[in-house]
Amino acid sequence: MTALEIQQFLSDHGSFLAYYADFYPKDGRFMQASEIIWRTAQDFKINPKFILVMLEKEQSLITYKSPVDRRLFWAMGYGVCDNCLLSHPLVAQFRGFSKQVYFAADRIRNTYLADLAKYGTTHTGMGPGISKIVDGKYWVTPANNATSILYTYTPHIAGNKSFYLVWKRWFSNIKHPDGSLLQDAVSGGIYLIQNGAKRPFLSKGAFISRFADTQVIMVGVDELKKYPDGFPIKFPDYSLLRDVAGKIYMTVGDQIRPFESYDVFKSIGFSPFEIEDVTQADLDGYAIGSQITQASGYPTGALLQHKPSGGVFWVYDGIKYPIWDKAIISARFSKYSRILADDEELNKFERGAPVKFPDGMLIKSKNDPAVYFVSSGKLRPVPSEDVFLAYGWEWENIIWTTDKVLGLYELGAPITLNDNQVQMQISTN
Repeated sequence: MTALEIQQFLSDHGSFLAYYADFYPKDGRFMQASEIIWRTAQDFKINPKFILVMLEKEQSLITYKSPVDRRLFWAMGYGVCDNCLLSHPLVAQFRGFSKQVYFAADRIRNTYLADLAKYGTTHTGMGPGISKIVDGKYWVTPANNATSILYTYTPHIAGNKSFYLVWKRWFSNIKHPDGSLLQDAVSGGIYLIQNGAKRPFLSKGAFISRFADTQVIMVGVDELKKYPDGFPIKFPDYSLLRDVAGKIYMTVGDQIRPFESYDVFKSIGFSPFEIEDVTQADLDGYAIGSQITQASGYPTGALLQHKPSGGVFWVYDGIKYPIWDKAIISARFSKYSRILADDEELNKFERGAPVKFPDGMLIKSKNDPAVYFVSSGKLRPVPSEDVFLAYGWEWENIIWTTDKVLGLYELGAPITLNDNQVQMQISTN
């Protein structure tokens, strides 16, 4: 990475380091954080990506948006040990962003790599092919110098796991599955990943009419660049649109449903003041859905609750769809009030298939430890904690449901970190 690319990387992730400057230890020059990272990488022949990941792993300095002295003072965690006092002179001499970056790289190049070249191990005994106990209970056998150095610098499983997951997320080819919602850390724009492309929401209303904030994953611009542009999502669901020929449509997902006539439009209870005039270009990304007629019951949908049993149905366009779990109501229909209905009212509608969770949700059964991501209408297993964390998901966003609901889905392919092993190369030599 060039200094300009590092600066862009910091800006794309909304890091306050993009606007931070300090004095470079080697010559006392005042320079931007991006140039400090680049100069250090050149001086010690260290991959600047390694430095960026370490800054995130140690103090979240790439994704943290507000300057905090403590994070800057110990940016790389250099000189800090589990039982050290930060005020001790031997530790305090390394306090400061530029010192942290510079002296950490110096230690890696001129001590760890030098010792590995001369003795085959670092001073802690870490070396390729040598098994050591970490955290008092885990046997770790580094496969190469890079891993040996990581476990010398941070002799803990959790810290190195964090390094791996951050590297994987930023510098490998993993892509979020269809149904994911990604938010640009800088602009705040939200995108739906669909058919491998990113579809921007052009309004807050368009987003909240379909999804919940808890589904959104914050990412850097570089991650969004992995996806080609898809057709924008401009209108909220159930928007009323009129084309240049005067025909009126209602949006439902990626479809526009035409009204049979203006009389039908009025008889259902819509107002002409709700109509938005649009161009053909606004409609080009939509498929034409079924026609809305006088017989269409609840064309914008309704939650009907059976009085005697308490069972809830989603009634849409003359069909009643049973809901087997109240968690589905929270996930899909939180903006709707329930309407009490008796047998006579519910018997007016045909019975459809049970309602499922929408794409983009993390769900699991109360009786099974497996976690699934709903993508393209299928359940895709998340096979490990590493995979879960690498995709930026949050444990608290998992929705608990029943085996009966899970049985509604077809099982899809497991989500992986991709088929190619990432090379965590920290030395350019």
